[in-house]
Amino acid sequence: MSKHLIQLNSVQPSCQYRLFFLPLLVLITLCFMSMPGYAETLHPQWLQESLDKADKLNDKNPVLALEFTQDLLANHNDQLSTPGKAALIARLAEYQYYLGHNEKSLKNIELFYTLSPDLNTFDGISVLITHGGILDGLAKPKEAMKLYLQAEAIAKAIESKKLLAETYGSIAGSFARINNDSEALKYYHQAYLHLEAIGDKLEMAYLKIQMSISYSNIFDDKNAIKLAKEAISYFKNNEYIFDELFGHSTLARIFMAVKDYDSAITEYQQVMALSQQVGKDSLIEVAYIGLAKAFHWKKQHDKARHYFNLYQQVHQHSDSPFAQIDDLVLSASISIAEQDISSAVQSLKYADELLLTLEKNSVLSWRIKVLDLKAELAIFNQDYQSAFQLQKEARKLVSSYQNIEREKIRSKYKVMFDIDQALLQNQLLERDKQLDKAALESALQQQRLHSLVIAGISLFALILTFFILRQVKNSKTLHKLANTDTLTELANRRYTFASAEKLIVQAKISKQDFTIIIFDIDHFKAVNDTFGHTGGDIALKTIATIANIHVRNHDILGRIGGEEFLVVLPGTSVQQAYEVAERIRHAIKDKDIMLKGKVVNISASFGIAQLAKQHDNFNQLFHQADIALYQAKDSGRNCIKLAQ
Repeated sequence: MSKHLIQLNSVQPSCQYRLFFLPLLVLITLCFMSMPGYAETLHPQWLQESLDKADKLNDKNPVLALEFTQDLLANHNDQLSTPGKAALIARLAEYQYYLGHNEKSLKNIELFYTLSPDLNTFDGISVLITHGGILDGLAKPKEAMKLYLQAEAIAKAIESKKLLAETYGSIAGSFARINNDSEALKYYHQAYLHLEAIGDKLEMAYLKIQMSISYSNIFDDKNAIKLAKEAISYFKNNEYIFDELFGHSTLARIFMAVKDYDSAITEYQQVMALSQQVGKDSLIEVAYIGLAKAFHWKKQHDKARHYFNLYQQVHQHSDSPFAQIDDLVLSASISIAEQDISSAVQSLKYADELLLTLEKNSVLSWRIKVLDLKAELAIFNQDYQSAFQLQKEARKLVSSYQNIEREKIRSKYKVMFDIDQALLQNQLLERDKQLDKAALESALQQQRLHSLVIAGISLFALILTFFILRQVKNSKTLHKLANTDTLTELANRRYTFASAEKLIVQAKISKQDFTIIIFDIDHFKAVNDTFGHTGGDIALKTIATIANIHVRNHDILGRIGGEEFLVVLPGTSVQQAYEVAERIRHAIKDKDIMLKGKVVNISASFGIAQLAKQHDNFNQLFHQADIALYQAKDSGRNCIKLAQ
């Protein structure tokens, strides 16, 4: 069934700090719902055909799907078994949520729980995710996450990549809603890998819309716009008008975030045109509120008021406090521009009351905006002392908000690293397939060996020797393939971590020193962007050669990520490890690397951790070294930090 991208009454916040579109993410978390045959309840043929028709209608337009399902339930209520009625109720709850009818959706969810206590079905997962989305919209992320994790457990139990992708998308959307986009992108990427494996292009288009929003939130506008346009193109080419509508809405909000108001207006005009094509006036409110914001920021307040009035005429009340605050702040701002002071005061009063009910750090941008608007009112009333105090309080919040935003930017690079790690794991899975294939070939060779032995005892010794040598060669090949990084010819992540786990156990038993060093190349993305991946590969191989010179034969040096390396030093104190790291650091810094005819100097940052009593396993020690590495990066890079 279709996965539509936002609730119609969930209008996004308007603050210029990119929080104005976060409510969109909750509804997008349902963008993976389809109807595979896992854990399905068998229905009569006429009902199953009707359910399939509702799902196909939902792919194109949830309004039509809702109307069809309501008619189906009303006309056949007496013919339905309890499982059949539960299936229809689950769909009603889902479609109503897509369309922003949260109260009606909740009533149907409660009815479903009454009819179908067993949630280990596809309909059960659908209801759990729908219920979680509504709780997210009501600013109850903890309660929502419990439902998402329950859905994930069911999906894992039936071993369905499709259902796992749905739950990961939901979890990612929940993290994105509370501004934790670095964590959201990790879960989006897990969903991406599952969908890529099953080749579902429609679901990938929904996923691109989700990811575009999180990329915009971490200020990666280039990727955000690219992904949104790719999704819109797919929806347009395949005539998914309803989803294309919300794709344009998402792209408009991204343009608003970068203050490209003219492009945003163009996108919102596309939303208006598509809304009329769908034939439901209620869909047009997204365009009205978006145009009101865009023209207001362009200081064309007459047009802003015009579209805001149109929005109020078609807008239904939203249960989301975020959407309500967004409307109140925009209304107050437009009223101040029109010098309608009484209306502005009333709107800000209601906004204050709502802000008091929400967690402070989740609404910092709105609190700043409200304070700024109050200061404008004080200036209008010539109460300059109050205006000064309000501005002072607002600037204090701005400072706090900017600290959060700086952390978002830092998290962007962490996300990029984690995604590279996930891609590496995917490559390792592919390599495991190659190993299985090689192992199968080895088994076939053994079978041939037995046949040849039976064929002639006189040739036994010669044939046996030949195949034994061949087996040894295959074993060496398999061992190297399994344990070696193909680019740098160093140990790979799996072999490095497994060896470190064994060595740390020995070190604990013998009470010997044990230290590790993590280091990675500074600004490696810039090397790839400037000289291409070929240049990046040359740099990686050069760094691997340099580091290998400065470690002992019994030490382990491995490449564990895109540009990240790990040195395992058994029997080595932290002081000795620091000397090793310093030698490697200087050698890298002093090395001239020739890339495309240009001499390039590269530096690296290092984190060191020594085994201590509180470390139960290697992962804890690795985590301490990883923290030290990021401290080194935060300290300006090209330096070494010891774990505390």
